[in-house]
Amino acid sequence: MTLNDIIVSALAQLDRGHDAQSLDVWRDKLARFANDAVLDLAEAFRLRRTESVAHENGLFFLEALSHACLSVLSVSQNGKKLDYSFGEAGDCVYARGADASELVVCYRFAPKSVSAPTDVPEVPEWCHGLIVTYVVGRERASGEVNLQRGGNVYFQMYEAGKRQIRPHPGDGAAHRLVNRW
Repeated sequence: MTLNDIIVSALAQLDRGHDAQSLDVWRDKLARFANDAVLDLAEAFRLRRTESVAHENGLFFLEALSHACLSVLSVSQNGKKLDYSFGEAGDCVYARGADASELVVCYRFAPKSVSAPTDVPEVPEWCHGLIVTYVVGRERASGEVNLQRGGNVYFQMYEAGKRQIRPHPGDGAAHRLVNRW
């Protein structure tokens, strides 16, 4: 779903018109609610990306990644995982034992905000219905006192759907039990 589809669906559930004028009136507010939902779902789903990044003597800056990095999960080169550490400011990573070829970084990321009508949220497509539910709940909760109670139902549906999200399973080594003794 695009941002425009999300807003139209939310306005339909709120029994408001979804013509061009109504979309212009509600777009900014409902887009903020949609972005809040996307960040919440991304945290529940633990979104991850894997990218190649150029480095200098094993050092690269997190700004070189295409998305905002929440945490680095692994750094590898030529199929071999490398030990890594962070700089004092936390804005750069040093991979020990790296040669001249590019590093492959796997990291958890924060999705980009949706603002244009054709933007699609960077969460799995089956989560997009939950975004609509969250937007409707937030709008009902922010309205008149008599209507605020109706927002609770939408928040309960959103939380129930979010509980069914399973975080990214990771690779085989992520779930290995190791006997250290």
